[in-house]
Amino acid sequence: MILALAAGLLLSAPPHDLHVAHTRMVVEGAVVVARVRMFRDDLQKALKRPVVDDTASRAAVAAYVVRNFFVTSSGTRLTAEVLDGGGDTDGDQPVWWVLVQWKAPQPVTVLGLKVHVLFDTFSDQQNIVQVSKQPGDERRGLYFQAGDRSEQVLKF
Repeated sequence: MILALAAGLLLSAPPHDLHVAHTRMVVEGAVVVARVRMFRDDLQKALKRPVVDDTASRAAVAAYVVRNFFVTSSGTRLTAEVLDGGGDTDGDQPVWWVLVQWKAPQPVTVLGLKVHVLFDTFSDQQNIVQVSKQPGDERRGLYFQAGDRSEQVLKF
């Protein structure tokens, strides 16, 4: 009953026409950490299940993000480790965030990204990534749109 009520509440938010995921990423030494935020209703459509704050939802979302968010360092693909995740709101829209970490064998000087979250669900999906290289807070922005599955590379 609580699950059905929670799922019903998630569907009561006003509809949104924008299909976008936003990521803030920090690169420091050999560690890359990202916080990925997606509209919860969009994520539910992609997963074909309600996304609530329970172990099964967290696991499903974590697996989905790992399958659709790729990081390389100097051409070598890094292994994602999902650290946390949960629900939040952005204005009047429920969102879901996931905290992901990748560790490289050496300090990251060439970062490659492929961010395909929700591409298979929405033909107008956009994924925005803001990257901050530390120390020094050197900032870069990347934009991914559905249909474009190429890697984007940043050199620091």
